[in-house]
Amino acid sequence: MDLQYSLPDITSTLQIIGCHMGSFPPGWSFPRHHHNLFELLYCTSGQIRQTVGKQSFAFRAGDWLLIKSGIVHASDNSSEEHYGFFNLHFDLDDPIIRERLCREDYVMIPEEEAAECALPVHFKAIEHALLQFSRNDIDHADKAMNRLVIQAHTLGTITEFMRYGEQVPSAESGNRGPNLATVSETELAHAIEDQLRNAAHRSINEIAASLGMSRGRCTSIFSKVYGQSPRQYRSSLILNQAKHLLVHSTHTMEELAEQLGFQSASHFSRQFRRWTGMPPSAFRPKFMSSQQKG
Repeated sequence: MDLQYSLPDITSTLQIIGCHMGSFPPGWSFPRHHHNLFELLYCTSGQIRQTVGKQSFAFRAGDWLLIKSGIVHASDNSSEEHYGFFNLHFDLDDPIIRERLCREDYVMIPEEEAAECALPVHFKAIEHALLQFSRNDIDHADKAMNRLVIQAHTLGTITEFMRYGEQVPSAESGNRGPNLATVSETELAHAIEDQLRNAAHRSINEIAASLGMSRGRCTSIFSKVYGQSPRQYRSSLILNQAKHLLVHSTHTMEELAEQLGFQSASHFSRQFRRWTGMPPSAFRPKFMSSQQKG
C-alpha cells in the first residue's frame, strides 16, 4: 500500500523587529527592561554579565541566548574588553510554536554545544545578508533575496533552540520552576484556546464565565501558557484566516469582511493594515485580483 503524507495549511507569520551586529566598550550596560518580543542574542567576542529575571550569569564569546517575551532582563559589561554581539527581536503567531518557546524564561546554549549544531551556519548566512544590505549598489532583487535569507535562517535558529530545549533539563535551560504553569492551569488554558478557536463570536467575558473564572484569571492563565493574551491570540487566528482566504479564495473584500466578522470592508482593511503594515489587496496575489475583477 502506498503511503500518503499531508500537512495542515500553514499561514503563520514571522515578524522580525531589529536585527543588529556591533560591539560595546568596557563599562557599557543596558538597564532592566522587558518587551513583548522574543530576543535572540549571540556573543561574538568578549563577555558580559547577563541577567534574566532573577538569574544572573556570564555570557561569553560563542554563547547563544533566547529570552522569552515579557521577561525582564539586563546586560552589564564590567570586563576590560569590548563586547561583540548579534541581536534580533522576533515574534511568531503560530500558537503551537509560541507555547513551546514560552516554557522557559530563557534558553542559553554554550559555545561548545552551539558549535555542534547548525547555529554557526545560520549565523554566517544572516551575517552575510546583513552586510549585503550595507552596500549602495544592491538592487531590489538582491534585497528581496537577503530578506528571505534572514527570515529562513532566523527560523532555523529558532528550531535549534527548540531542539536544544527538548534535550536538556529545564533547570539547565532557564526554567524558573514556580512561574511555569501547573497541570491544571495548562488544561484550563487549553480549554480557553478551544473556545477561542471554535466559538469566534463569544466574548472573553463569556468564555471566562463558562469556565467558572474571572476575566482577569482567564487572561492570566492563558498568557502564562501561550505567551500572549486571549485577545491577541484571537486576533492572530483572524489574521491567519484572512491571509488564507486572501490567497485561496476569490471572495470580494466585502464578502471577506462579513465572513471574518468585521462591520465593513473598510473596517477589515484598516485592521489588516494595522496587523501587517499593508492593505489586504496588496497581500492578495495579483492573479487572484484579476480573477476577482473578471
